[in-house]
Amino acid sequence: MMHEEEVKKLTEAVSRHFTVVDARYEGGVLTYRVREEEVKRPFKALFKDVWREGYVPTAERDELGIRIRFFRASQISSKRSPLPILLLTFTIITTFVDGQFRSTDVARFFGPPFDSVVFNAIVYTVALLAIIGIHEMGHKLSAKIDGIETSLPHFIPGIPGSIPTFGAVIFQRSPVVNKDDLFDLGVSGPIAGFLVALVVTAYSFLSASWVPIEEILQLAQEGRVGTLRAPLIFEFFAAAFRQRGEGLVPVFPTVVFAAWLGMVVTSLNLLPIWQLDGGRIFRSFLSKRGHTIASYISIAFLIMTGYLLFAILLLLLMRNPVDVTVLDNVSKLSTGRKIAVAGVFGMLALTFVIIQPLFPVR
Repeated sequence: MMHEEEVKKLTEAVSRHFTVVDARYEGGVLTYRVREEEVKRPFKALFKDVWREGYVPTAERDELGIRIRFFRASQISSKRSPLPILLLTFTIITTFVDGQFRSTDVARFFGPPFDSVVFNAIVYTVALLAIIGIHEMGHKLSAKIDGIETSLPHFIPGIPGSIPTFGAVIFQRSPVVNKDDLFDLGVSGPIAGFLVALVVTAYSFLSASWVPIEEILQLAQEGRVGTLRAPLIFEFFAAAFRQRGEGLVPVFPTVVFAAWLGMVVTSLNLLPIWQLDGGRIFRSFLSKRGHTIASYISIAFLIMTGYLLFAILLLLLMRNPVDVTVLDNVSKLSTGRKIAVAGVFGMLALTFVIIQPLFPVR
């Protein structure tokens, strides 16, 4: 039960934005019945008013209409920590070392400055961390616009010679108000990272050394160059640069792996699995049950396309899934954002890489 002064303060806040038709305690929770049917904008304004005072409102529809309930907010410490800087430092080191490993054999195909292993490693490190960092800053900017408090990005160091970094995460310190905000929070990171990956891909093609395909096949057999399955977006870049000569194929400097990895990270994050950015995107318009079904379909898709270990990891995390919820459970996703979902599928199609198909075509 709340004190009389608290009830008075919250009543004044609700009355500024809604027409209150009833107020009472329901199940020990202060509850207001309101007349309005469209609550998206006034509810968000109400949230901003009461969040500063330490309260969290929710909006729900039941058989009697729309009710707004209030709960005391859990206080999350916003104390600055040196951990993000330390993690970033270690990630720079693991990425730079990985870049040196990847540049040793490739540098011989290029003139200055790409004949330098150190130069290749530096460019690779800057490019990869820019893709991941701007991806996270896309989330942070979207969160700031929507009034969601978040931490600084926490980079995750990887293993040089394999995966130099496991990406980065930001931690949410305040709730998401409505489904529009949930969609924006999910999609902003992949869009930002994708745009940077496009720039890195263009730079990679501009820096490539074009050699006869027979020579590449011979070098591949000798193990002097490696090949990777390319996302569809790489095919468009290849078509644009193919005018350099028929029968020639590109040998890329090390930075192309940053572009490739950026595309892979973008596509995987767009899948509708609750731990990923796509989980927020698709939960903004799918029911909890529909989102669960979409998650398991995505897991099967990952297994069929060669991401077995990643799929197993996600399955382990899904044993006790936490639903992605919003405070305003009345308002629907805006029409413009529903249309934008087509763009999400388009970006997924352009960036997804099939590592190893489960049923290869002969």
